[in-house]
Formats: sequence, C-alpha cells, structure tokens
Amino acid sequence: MDNSFKTFWGKNRYWWTVLLPGLLLIPCGCWFLISPSIGYFTITTFLLWILILVGAIQLIIAFTTPTHTPGRSWWLAGGILDIFVGFMMLGNIGFSAMILPYFMAFVFLYKGVANLISTFHDTAHRASRWLYLVNGLLLLIMSALFFFSPFTAMIAIDFLIGISFIYWGISLIFISLGLRPESDKNITEYEV
Repeated sequence: MDNSFKTFWGKNRYWWTVLLPGLLLIPCGCWFLISPSIGYFTITTFLLWILILVGAIQLIIAFTTPTHTPGRSWWLAGGILDIFVGFMMLGNIGFSAMILPYFMAFVFLYKGVANLISTFHDTAHRASRWLYLVNGLLLLIMSALFFFSPFTAMIAIDFLIGISFIYWGISLIFISLGLRPESDKNITEYEV
C-alpha cells in the first residue's frame, strides 16, 4: 500500500499475480488460528515455499516485459533474491525456524516505516493518508510482537502468524488493485 511499491513496480497487466497470493494467505491465516497445533516447522516450510513461488512469479513477469519497462529491474531483483533466500533456508529448516520470527519482524518493520513515510509524501491522495498511517502503525506493532516474543510460546507465534497472514493477504489484495491498469487498452509501452 505504500507509494514506493507503486512507483517501483508500476502498473502492470499481471496485477493478478500479486492478488493470488493475497487470496491464498487469508484462508491459511484462518486455518492457523483455528488449529494452532499445526507445528512450527510446517509453518516455516510453508512460508519458504511461498517465498520461492513469489520469486518465480516475479521472474516470469520480469522476463515477459520489455527491457525498457520501468520497474522491470525491481521484479527481476526481487525474484532472484526471493528464490535464493527460499532455497538457502529450505536447506536448513532448523535454522530457518529459529530465525523466522526475526525475519517476519524485519519485514513488518520495513513495511511499517515505508507506510509511515508514505503518510507524509502522498500529497496527491489526501483522503488515503490516514490509511497509510494506520497501516504503518499496525505493522510496527506486529513487528514489535515478533521481536519481543519470538520463542515464548508456540501457540502465541502460531496466533501471530495467523493474524499476520490474514493482514498480509488483505494488504496484497489492496496493493494488487493499485497495480491494475484501468484497462488493457490504456496500457502504454512502458506499463506492461
């Protein structure tokens, strides 16, 4: 939802590739809330495979857009990084499970700060500035919860991950709607 996401990634006819993980994350988050005994290693493995899938989707988008398209390099770099980190962490699940809360904390911290900065830089859409502010504050609270209670109780972490999945899914749905061009006919040569 932050402006940097839209600026770097640009409008794209493949906006649905961001929507799809968002739609999948919401039922997964509900499932984690309903059955917290699922197991911490299962959650870790699941997240790593999602990371690899998102990286593959980003690479597909990068290779199917023209080389002069703004934002193409961000899709390419993000895809390579996601796949690399995903496979490295799948190689050692124990280590991955140990650092998972801190990884999630840093992701939420980054997105929270980016949303707070967008609150002050989004002068074109004054009505949505409060949404950036609320989104940024909620993400910072989630980050603090992951930093300060990473290993206290598996149920607490399962609960936090379930809530995070639901929130992450909703955020991805709104981000994908922001990436969607008005119609395919209005896509210029730079907005592929």
